[in-house]
Amino acid sequence: METLVINLKSEKDKTLFSELAKRLHLKTAIFSDEDKEDYGLLKAMMQGRKGEYVDKETVLKALRK
Repeated sequence: METLVINLKSEKDKTLFSELAKRLHLKTAIFSDEDKEDYGLLKAMMQGRKGEYVDKETVLKALRK
């Protein structure tokens, strides 16, 4: 399954696309600005998690140099 995200600029457009999705028997979801920010933060955290766990002392030693 794939997902299509469309940024709508008006309430009229939102209604039009929602009705079209219903007629095509597609599942819809509306995301708030907060939801989009949460997704962006999660994506950034997942991309940043590349290496192994580093203990606190190792980080502090690196910062002192």
